[in-house]
Amino acid sequence: MTNSSTELLRLGVVTGTQGLRGELKLRSEDPDFSVLLEHNELFIQPPGGAPLACRILRRSSVRGNLVVKLAGLDSVEAVQNLTGAAVLVDLNRLPTLPQGAYYWHQLRGLRAVDKRDGELGTLNKLFSTAAHDIYVVNGRYGEVMIPAVEQFVTEIDLAVGQILFDLPEGLVPKKQ
Repeated sequence: MTNSSTELLRLGVVTGTQGLRGELKLRSEDPDFSVLLEHNELFIQPPGGAPLACRILRRSSVRGNLVVKLAGLDSVEAVQNLTGAAVLVDLNRLPTLPQGAYYWHQLRGLRAVDKRDGELGTLNKLFSTAAHDIYVVNGRYGEVMIPAVEQFVTEIDLAVGQILFDLPEGLVPKKQ
């Protein structure tokens, strides 16, 4: 169970079992899923159930999935009903990031404003490319993809709830 000071963030889902010793395959639903590589604890919340704190004994990667072995779950029978369960972490135990770096849950939903074009919409998605991350903003210009690079992002103000951009002319498609 969780205590009152625990604030949980959903990072993924259990997609199935691996082997016969109670290992679980996890799939990412959040760009910050990699924090599970640094944590020794996660929470598993079966559909309709309460979150259960679990200690990670081992982790590995198999065909793009994170595979974890959790303490106390030692057989496929013990974990077979966990497929579809949410994978969560305690927000209060996330590693502190350097100044100017943010977790995705902090940025999701921010109002996106450009110096030239004004309000663009809401920051809804983030995905990675080989070169850099891409912010996806939905709003008055439809879906706009903005490279998450320092030259375009001028300020992130979590208290105000907005991200300010200085985008080059032509990056925001104008509807005619």
